[in-house]
Amino acid sequence: MFNSSPSSTSAVIQMASSELDGTKRRIPCSFRKFENKQLVLESDESLPFGCAISVEYNDALFLGEIIGAARLNGTWDIRVQVGSVLTGLESLMILRDRLLGESVRISPVETPEGVLAPVKMSV
Repeated sequence: MFNSSPSSTSAVIQMASSELDGTKRRIPCSFRKFENKQLVLESDESLPFGCAISVEYNDALFLGEIIGAARLNGTWDIRVQVGSVLTGLESLMILRDRLLGESVRISPVETPEGVLAPVKMSV
């Protein structure tokens, strides 16, 4: 289903940064294979065991957790246990950014003085 071809192995790992501001790290990698709900990637960086990540490859978004990493021939062989594979990557990335990255705008509702008002929230 998702095996790499020589012309399209480029993928990107996205994970939470260690910074407190909520930024995300984007790490370029190469897609090797996906079978039995496990994804195999090649990266120049090691990633922490148990770390939740997303991997963007072609028109798919893989959501999973790092289950192993081994140094092979100067690069890292990263193994990911995949929980979900989503397609339609561009629209999914927009939705993910809206749900996780966009701040919610709050606008007050006019009420008579002294009355507690509900707040309208919009995204």
